[in-house]
Amino acid sequence: MRFSGLSVRQLEAFEAMMVAGSVSGAAVSLNVSQPSVSRLLQELEIDTGLSLFDRSHGRLVPTEQGLLFYGEVSKTFHGARSLILAAQEIRELKRGVVRIGTLAAMSFHVLPEAIRQLRTRFPEARTTIAVRSSTEIVSSVASRLTDVGVVDADVSFLDAKCIATFEHNSVCVMDESHPLAERQRVRLDDFSRYPFVSLGELYFRRSRDGAKLLEVTAANTVADIFQSFLACALVRGSPSLAVVDPFTASYYSEFGLALKEIDFKVPFRTSIIVNDRSATSAAAREVIDAMSNLIDRG
Repeated sequence: MRFSGLSVRQLEAFEAMMVAGSVSGAAVSLNVSQPSVSRLLQELEIDTGLSLFDRSHGRLVPTEQGLLFYGEVSKTFHGARSLILAAQEIRELKRGVVRIGTLAAMSFHVLPEAIRQLRTRFPEARTTIAVRSSTEIVSSVASRLTDVGVVDADVSFLDAKCIATFEHNSVCVMDESHPLAERQRVRLDDFSRYPFVSLGELYFRRSRDGAKLLEVTAANTVADIFQSFLACALVRGSPSLAVVDPFTASYYSEFGLALKEIDFKVPFRTSIIVNDRSATSAAAREVIDAMSNLIDRG
């Protein structure tokens, strides 16, 4: 193969000569004969019109032109090797952007830690993160606009494939000055005595105990909202109680809230999903593995 009179083989011989410092060394590195190296170097000088070496006592000594030309050749070979590495990474799906859609609950601790682990193994990988509702995430994954999704386990997955499902019990959050803050656990009947910030019927009616909680708090519910982080914000500095997912609660426990177990079941179930018809990159698999471990630990 020749480009404007030059061949790759000529340039390889020239680079090998500059690195090895001798024709014999270049021949060894290229696994060819010394006459072949000498011939390639002579052809290169003719094709470039440059005097690349001085011949002195049977040795080739680089000229100023040779040194300058070597600088350009080095850049070319470095670029070529980078392309080869990039091609390998693309074949192995290590590069590119990992597009993640997640519930808000996973955006406080789980996802940031998963991204840190990703950056350790795949520093070239980039991420885009969207905090959305489960239905929006499923639609985006099914449309191949999102690579990895963390969603409510009870939604329809459409054309998405569920990788793993996790279940944790919800917890009670309250201001750290609340009378119940000294308790290790909060009982169902405790909720009838304090204002209640509710996540709505959809969150609680999935379980029998959750439905009972709605009945117990019917008369003293002060707000119906649909995000755990808003519930945490509302109970802070107030006498109210809320029952939320443990991931959001854990984050807000650093900001003046007490987190308590409840003695009944209000499950918080999440699933990790991918597109069933697309290849999952190595970087995306790293994110999935990291999030799986982090969510599983709770």
